[in-house]
Amino acid sequence: MDDDGPRLRVLGPAQPAAGGAAAAAPGRAAGRLPTAEDLQNLRLFRATAKAAGGILELVMPMRVGDGPSLFCAHTLVGLSWCYLALLPHAGAGYSLYGLQARGLRRPEPLPASMADMARDYADQIRITQPSGPYHLLGWSLGGNIAFAIAEELERRGQEIGLLVILDAGLADLGAIALDNEPWMAYNLVLAQFGYVPALTAAEPDPEARMLELVRRQPRRGLAEWPDPRLHALQRVIKNNVAVARGQQPGRVHCPLLFFSATRNPPTLAEKLESWRQFVDGPIEAVELDCDHRYMLLPEPIARLGPALSDRMARAAAASTAGARAAGRCR
Repeated sequence: MDDDGPRLRVLGPAQPAAGGAAAAAPGRAAGRLPTAEDLQNLRLFRATAKAAGGILELVMPMRVGDGPSLFCAHTLVGLSWCYLALLPHAGAGYSLYGLQARGLRRPEPLPASMADMARDYADQIRITQPSGPYHLLGWSLGGNIAFAIAEELERRGQEIGLLVILDAGLADLGAIALDNEPWMAYNLVLAQFGYVPALTAAEPDPEARMLELVRRQPRRGLAEWPDPRLHALQRVIKNNVAVARGQQPGRVHCPLLFFSATRNPPTLAEKLESWRQFVDGPIEAVELDCDHRYMLLPEPIARLGPALSDRMARAAAASTAGARAAGRCR
């Protein structure tokens, strides 16, 4: 494997990829036996890693279609592979891209703040799509990143057609944490690639234990990663936590589509009230009967995908109508 990692095969409009992933490590890391959903999640992680083919580029093309593009901001681990689960359910004409963290392809400086990260990702988005309107999506910590990108693009005078948030929040950024416990971080990495997150607080050397688990299962996603790249993944995760805690959100002027995991507090009304201090555009909400960690499992995503496609279609139609009206006024 070279420093840039392997290449993802770009998927055509009618060619979905399998997979999906949650943002948190399930099962033993939480001091409980894995549930059926935990195990289903691990299977989806494995499928996602296989479908992604190990791509580490900053912009990951998941599907290139003829319609509007949706840019998906990575979760805590810095990878956007989980969003491959959207492909069978989102409108086939839409292009989907994943934004991924620096520092994984090669050693390089990491962003010092959320504003720095947003500027970098806004640059990458505009290389891919030079003009708006832009459609952004983020799950969990990715929602915080997507919001920051929306702020940056609006600051540059660009239009945000739609901001899609999958059960993220901006009101209590100090609560974003990995508890500064290395074994938790290593469990998160294991789960991201479909390994059972088997580490506990009693591990005397959690890093060595993680590497042992990875090397004992050569057919899994991390088996081909050299040790320096695994260490880089830990560095990226810790940096993502740090920049998220220091985020100073302002206000965006765009439509928001909010997906709420109903099995996690607070209530939908409280979540939306929190978002209204940061968004002055119209807000729509869809409730999914699931835990936050399982939003991309088959049952919730079967509802999420069509709702997302419908709202993207309306955003595109509104943009087209606005452009025509502007043309008539010239």
